[in-house]
Amino acid sequence: MKKLLLIILTVPALFAAASCNKNSSLGGEQDSKGEVGTTFKGDFAGASNVNISVTNLSNGVSTISGTFTMTDPRYMKVIKQHPEYFNVSGDNVTVDGIKYRATSEGIENLSGGEFDGVLVRYDAKVGDKYNSGGTVTHVSKDNDFQWGSMKIKVIEVEHPTKKGGDAKKITYWANHRFGIVAVETEFNDGSKDYASISIF
Repeated sequence: MKKLLLIILTVPALFAAASCNKNSSLGGEQDSKGEVGTTFKGDFAGASNVNISVTNLSNGVSTISGTFTMTDPRYMKVIKQHPEYFNVSGDNVTVDGIKYRATSEGIENLSGGEFDGVLVRYDAKVGDKYNSGGTVTHVSKDNDFQWGSMKIKVIEVEHPTKKGGDAKKITYWANHRFGIVAVETEFNDGSKDYASISIF
């Protein structure tokens, strides 16, 4: 489920030097991570039966749809705060109409709502701030991030939530080849949940 937040944010899923905001839409070539049939996998507390994929690509804008089951009450509270992305029926969650752009320059959320705007630019520098609300806190110079059996270079982005709900802050890591590769949610009770993300 959190993979969704990353993408949104997720989604999942935020960032220019403190003196220069890169707020314009992304340019660059269409990235395969936005093509129809792309699926999202990840291990998240309470999430199961995840079936989420890109179902449409039009003029460079990808649409994500799908379903999953969520039993973790922390995440369910967060999900219910975002009816613009999720429809909830018991433990079953339907995702429909999440829109984003994935290009050779980065990833941008186009769905509206709390995390609307650029999520990551692959030319990021530490201190960059994005119109979505995130700030770049680390940019790898070497392969220093463990992702499955690989070590890769990443851009780390911190994104405090704006709605003041159970989720206090989202941190995610992105790579120019693999997109958003991991996400951590920090809750107001001090607990955290980390998940590795895979995009196929």
